[in-house]
Amino acid sequence: MRDAPGESRPRRGTSKRSGKKGISREEMRIRLRLEPFGLTKKETEIVLLMLEGASREALLMSCSITNNTLKSHIRQIYRKLRISRREELVERVRL
Repeated sequence: MRDAPGESRPRRGTSKRSGKKGISREEMRIRLRLEPFGLTKKETEIVLLMLEGASREALLMSCSITNNTLKSHIRQIYRKLRISRREELVERVRL
């Protein structure tokens, strides 16, 4: 069955974040760079958002977690990456 003129079907297999299929090359490079550190999926998601400059409030909304849970994730990320500040994150995952 064809769509009526002006109607469009939702795309399948699109990413929530970008609306594009799959993930970008840059995101893939970052994910591969983070792999040796043993981050969980949620921790990796938080790191990606932090690298995009997301605020604490944006992180809480995007990840649907409480502030205390976010603090725990960030503490674990810093421990695993051996950093102590958000500014060091960019240096640690520099490509």
